Amino acid sequence: MGRVAYRPRMRSRCLVRAGAVCGLIILALAGVAAAQSQADVARQLRVEWESVDEPCCPPRLVGHVYNASTYRIGSVRLRVETLDDQKQVVSETLAWIYVNVSARDRAAFSIRRPPRGSTFRLSVESFVLIAREAPTETP
Repeated sequence: MGRVAYRPRMRSRCLVRAGAVCGLIILALAGVAAAQSQADVARQLRVEWESVDEPCCPPRLVGHVYNASTYRIGSVRLRVETLDDQKQVVSETLAWIYVNVSARDRAAFSIRRPPRGSTFRLSVESFVLIAREAPTETP
């Protein structure tokens, strides 16, 4: 008479709840491990460029933005600094380059060269994270 009747419904509810909690914990940990912040991605970007003078066109700075991160980026804005002989910044400007740079890839750009100066420093000022890409999705 002292026995409690077996309750299968109660046990199945507990198992479902435990499974749901475990699933949420696993998803949260996987997301934290895989996520890169904007600052992490920024450290994995670099710019290579050269000054180009052609008779047909105004003077330009032409090069590539390299993206070593696992994210596709876009709407890249470059900081263009004009330097004096002591490598001090005498002027700066921002230039938008409307490119999408796939993860672990590069994209070309061409911008108008500032009117004064012969020495420049280019860096990525800002960008938009578009999507995380798996290794098989990039060329």
